[in-house]
Amino acid sequence: MKVAQISKPGGDFEIVEREIPAPGAGEVRIKVQACGVCHSDVFVKEGLWPGIQYPRVPGHEVAGVIDEIGAGGLDGR
Repeated sequence: MKVAQISKPGGDFEIVEREIPAPGAGEVRIKVQACGVCHSDVFVKEGLWPGIQYPRVPGHEVAGVIDEIGAGGLDGR
């Protein structure tokens, strides 16, 4: 998959390839079709959150479709 990551505080966005993770028990994987970047992501980009680790992929406001369900379905059993 392609992600827009930040490698260091104050760094530029970089488009990189990453492996697609498998969902764990009780999780779903979403194929993201759109992603918003909000004001809190500016803090991520600039390294203003204490203890934040890099590289980091900002953007937690997504819309998409479920493309895989982890073991046990949605309740994890």
